[in-house]
Amino acid sequence: MPSIPTVTFSPLDLAGAAFSSPLFSLIIALVAAGGFALIASRPGRGRTRLVSGEFAASVRTRYAPEHRALGVTALGVTVVFIAEVVIRGYVITDQTLWWWRFAVPITCAIVGVCLVFGLIVTRGTTPPEAPVLPAVRRTWASFSSRSLLMMAGLTFVALLATTVAGGIASSPNGEGQYVWLTIPIPNEPGIDPIRLPFYGWAYGAPVLLALAVLVAVTWATLDRNAARTYLRPETIAPERVARRETARNTTLIATAAVLLTLAGAWRLIASAGSGSFLTITGQNADAPYDAAWRFSELAVAAGWCAPILEVIAFAVLLLIGADGLRPKTAMHSSAPSEAPSNADALL
Repeated sequence: MPSIPTVTFSPLDLAGAAFSSPLFSLIIALVAAGGFALIASRPGRGRTRLVSGEFAASVRTRYAPEHRALGVTALGVTVVFIAEVVIRGYVITDQTLWWWRFAVPITCAIVGVCLVFGLIVTRGTTPPEAPVLPAVRRTWASFSSRSLLMMAGLTFVALLATTVAGGIASSPNGEGQYVWLTIPIPNEPGIDPIRLPFYGWAYGAPVLLALAVLVAVTWATLDRNAARTYLRPETIAPERVARRETARNTTLIATAAVLLTLAGAWRLIASAGSGSFLTITGQNADAPYDAAWRFSELAVAAGWCAPILEVIAFAVLLLIGADGLRPKTAMHSSAPSEAPSNADALL
C-alpha cells in the first residue's frame, strides 16, 4: 500500500501564510485596539475639570459634528479598504488591471477629510459670542503634536520614495502599462527574461496624485481648524482641547490611509523578490538558471514589514472611530494632567 507523504510547515511558514492577507492584520488590530481602549478607560485616566453647562453646550454644538465625521471617516477607510480586498481577491478573480487599487484608502481619506473641512467652515466657524483677540498668531501646526507631524511626514515620504523607485524599476506590458518587473537571465541573451507583477507606474501614478490631494486637504483642514476664532474667553481652554482632537485625528487618519497604501505596495514588491530561479526543461541539463533580482532581499524584508504597517493603521482607525462615535455629554477643559485619548494611548 503506497505511503502518503506528510507535509510539514514550520512556524515561519504558518506565520507567513497568516499575515499574507490584510484580513488577518485587521483581526490583530481589533484585539490591539480593544486592549488599548480598556487601558485608556481605566479610572483615574480621564480629564477632571469640566466647563459649566451653559458654555459646554456651545462648545459641543460647535465641535461635535466634526469629531463624529472624523470617527465615521476612520471607520469608512477601514470598511472600504477591506471591501476592496475581498471583492478583488475573492469575488472578482479575473486578471483585470485594477490600476486604482492602491489609491483606495487615500481616496477614502480625502473624501472624509473634505467632509470635516466643510463642517469646520460651515458649522465650526460660527461668530464668537464675545470677542476674543488671539494672543499669538495661529498656524496650521498650532494644535498638532510636532512628533505626530514628523511621523506623518516620514510616512508620506516613504510612500513617495517607494512609488518613485517602483515606477523606475518597472517595465511595460504588451499594452504599455508599467506593471511588470523584468528580471533578465545573466549571460543567457537567448532566453526571455522573467516578468513578474510589480508596483509600477500604472499603480504609482494614481497614488502620487491622490497623495498630493491628501496633503493639500489635510493642510487646509488643519489651517482652518486653527484659524477660527474662539466663542468667548471662558471657552478657550475646552476649545483648545477640541481643536487638538480635530487636528490629531485628521493627521492620524491621513497617516493611516498612507500606511495602508504603503503596506499594499510593499506586499506586491515582495512578491517579485520571491522568484530567484528559472528552470527550462531540456536546457542547461535541466539545472535552474539564476534569475535573482538584486533587490530581492530588500523586497522580501518589505513584505514582512507590510503586515506591521497594516496592524498599526487599522488599530489607529478603529480607535479614532470608537472615539468619534462615542457620545460625549460634557466638554472638558485643558489641564496639566490631561489624559490621552484612545488614539493617543496607541502612540
